[in-house]
Order: sequence, then structure tokens, then C-alpha cells
Amino acid sequence: MQIIGEVLKGIMRNYPTGVTIVTTKYENKYYGLTVNSFTSLSLDPPLVLIAIDKKLFSHGVIDKSGVYAVNILPSDMKDLAIRFATAPQEERFKGLKVFEAKTGSPIIEGVIAYLDCKVVAKYPGGDHTIFVGEVVDGNILSNKPPLVYYNRNYYSIP
Repeated sequence: MQIIGEVLKGIMRNYPTGVTIVTTKYENKYYGLTVNSFTSLSLDPPLVLIAIDKKLFSHGVIDKSGVYAVNILPSDMKDLAIRFATAPQEERFKGLKVFEAKTGSPIIEGVIAYLDCKVVAKYPGGDHTIFVGEVVDGNILSNKPPLVYYNRNYYSIP
């Protein structure tokens, strides 16, 4: 049986994932999007990867900037995850308190932790690009429970 896109999405809905907001700074503006295609890749050197749909505006900005930060969301930031997934780019950072990481990428106040990365490799992944980032900075900022995405909904793990 050939697996087509909708079948694959249905299968993957049964796999819970953490929720992040990936951010970058390009030409003195902040950009970001909600991402759950994120994983640790290597400890030495420290590498993580994200996979971004090539059709998204944020894809081009991350590609041009060469840097990104992964903001790991706590369960009380569900509304922010939805905003960064659906709102126009110019509205995503409105009213947010952020600070800049070493690369200049914005870190959202209140996240559990962040990883600040410079892109060291890009690979085609079908309709996505896999951006491998070398972690140049990061920190744990709180011990709140994480936000989890499962079967088209957001949940908290105690």
C-alpha cells in the first residue's frame, strides 16, 4: 500500500510531540512559527534539526538569516502556539516580551528553555527543508510542564 499525504498525517496524529516556536531575526525584524518537527541530533558537536515547509514565508527567512532559536513552550502558552501557527507574521510578536540570544534570534519570555542555533547544513526533505543547527547557546528558564500536541489538540503533561 502506498502511503499518501493524508494517510500519513492521520497516522502521525497518533504520535504526541512537543511544541516549539522557532524564531529568527532577519534585516532587523523578528520572525517565527510554531514547529513540532524538531529533534536533537548530536551531542558532540551539539546539533538539533527542524523541518520547515518550503511554502512557508518563515522558511525563506530562516534560509536567508542562517540562524534560528527553538523556544520550548510550557503548557500555559497554548494560545501563543496557535497565534504563531495561524496569525499573520506581522502580528505574531505583538505584545510579547523577548530578549535576543547570541545569534540575535528572539527568545520569548516564559518559555521552558531555548536553543540558539546557527545553520550548518540543509537537506531536502520532500516538501520541507531540514535545517541542521549547531547550538551556540541555550538555557533552561523554568520547570513548567511542557505543551504537547496530539491528535489535533494541545495537552499538558503534569
